[in-house]
Amino acid sequence: MQPTVAAQRLRGHGLKAKSFLWQRIRRNWWLDRTCIIFLVTTVVIFGIIYYFMNVMANVASKRSRLIEDQLGFRFTLPDVFFEFIGYIDKLWMTDMFDVLMFIPTGALVIWHERPWRVVSRLLLAWGLAALIKITTMAITSVPDPRPTCEYVVGNVFTTFTMHRCGDAIYSGHTLIFVICAMVWSSFAPRNWIGRLLTAFAWALCLAGSLIVIANRAHYTIDVLLAWYIGPGAWYTVAWFWYWHVTRKGRLLKIEFPVEVGRHKNADSDELCQRRRMELGLLPDGTPFDPLALYLAAGVGMAPPTGLVDIEAGDFSHTLEKSGSASPEDIGAFGAQGHVVDIDAVGVEGAHQVNVADAAAGAQLERIYSEDFKR
Repeated sequence: MQPTVAAQRLRGHGLKAKSFLWQRIRRNWWLDRTCIIFLVTTVVIFGIIYYFMNVMANVASKRSRLIEDQLGFRFTLPDVFFEFIGYIDKLWMTDMFDVLMFIPTGALVIWHERPWRVVSRLLLAWGLAALIKITTMAITSVPDPRPTCEYVVGNVFTTFTMHRCGDAIYSGHTLIFVICAMVWSSFAPRNWIGRLLTAFAWALCLAGSLIVIANRAHYTIDVLLAWYIGPGAWYTVAWFWYWHVTRKGRLLKIEFPVEVGRHKNADSDELCQRRRMELGLLPDGTPFDPLALYLAAGVGMAPPTGLVDIEAGDFSHTLEKSGSASPEDIGAFGAQGHVVDIDAVGVEGAHQVNVADAAAGAQLERIYSEDFKR
């Protein structure tokens, strides 16, 4: 029995979707060994941080019980927002907002042109903020704002529970909301759809924060601290990533899965070239090195210079003459400082290197690229 036309079309669409998915995995998700080691190390460190955050939450829960034992009753510290937001006993809603933030953020990661870059930035920022929480929650014990919370009574290293007493400073749920919203702010598409979804993510973040306060899962100060620390950790990681990964040409399969300087497949070659120049990188992603560039131009021996010094500020070039270089060679390299003509070194053919363009890239070292701004 021959398949119908509709079945053939459906099968054809299925094959196209499968081919598109496989090509996207190979193009945007495939990693080399160095990047795999980095990601595995990041995940392991993140897991260790979260484990010890759970341990310190258990310690805080046991220490906070001392307040109730000494007073003989529970009480809540004064809180301005508690006076305006009524109490609701629906703690499951705080976890629901975690899911509401995770699902669209996960979809953004899957669809993004540089998914592992988003994952790396998210885990590093989230881990840094969680590390800060480890140092704060068990230092100062405060009465728990929720009257129905339960104290941890088991071993602090093996007990795993949620919404325990004493887990106060600061709000881990709100931290998740803020970090996911920061992902949307930095990596959402730069069009009206992306802006609308980013605004929706921040609206969810604000609503989830109010739900945390309404459930008395945290004091308002705990929620505010999460709002302060989350973006701070995000942009701290962004600064570190820009200067120590992007600018130094590291983790290229994470930073630029398709091509160095290309954020999206639709980016023009001119735009990619401009990004490489702004980052001070060569097309293969390695940092700009004038001496290496000179040698790569085709010289099969040591260059006739003892010193090549390129100052980006005024494009001045100093060429110290060695025994085999003629004054004409020195003038070709250093007089105008733009085109190097290598003919007198024994290599057939002329090789020209545009030093001015490379120096222009070096001059932009102090300019924050759009990567760092994002």
